[in-house]
Amino acid sequence: MTAQDPYRPQMQPPPPQPAYGGPQPYPQQQPFPPGPGYALHSVQWPQAAFHQGPPTIDGFPLAQPRLKPIPSGPAIGSLVAGIGGTLGALPGLLFAALSPWAGLTFFTLAALLGGGSILLAVYSKRQIRSAGGGISGRGVATSGLILGIVAAVLAGLALLIALLTL
Repeated sequence: MTAQDPYRPQMQPPPPQPAYGGPQPYPQQQPFPPGPGYALHSVQWPQAAFHQGPPTIDGFPLAQPRLKPIPSGPAIGSLVAGIGGTLGALPGLLFAALSPWAGLTFFTLAALLGGGSILLAVYSKRQIRSAGGGISGRGVATSGLILGIVAAVLAGLALLIALLTL
């Protein structure tokens, strides 16, 4: 038999649980006895001291933490479309001089992607401005706008070269 540790409290078996569905009773605790020279007295707070707290659900307060702004999807789409339009217009310039129909095909691709990039960039800039800091990506939208304009200008050059070689 081992000696009991005087610093470790003795473990008691848990109280029996009530039947399912019944409330769980809290064990009754005795208040701490007052110290020497101190008397227990209750504190009455005036009703004005209590204020309406934050909204709650089932007694738990709702809190909205400050989150990082989410990136704008249309701004990212504008950047991708601008890159695609610019990369599509560069071979269009080459093929427009060799084969006008191939140049017109690349012109169509570059014009559609460049125009879509411009529209998405304008839409995303309005969305970012109206979000009040909840959406980020203003620089991405500006980059997409610039690449869309470059793609549209290169597509126009490819169209001009293809029409001159017809």
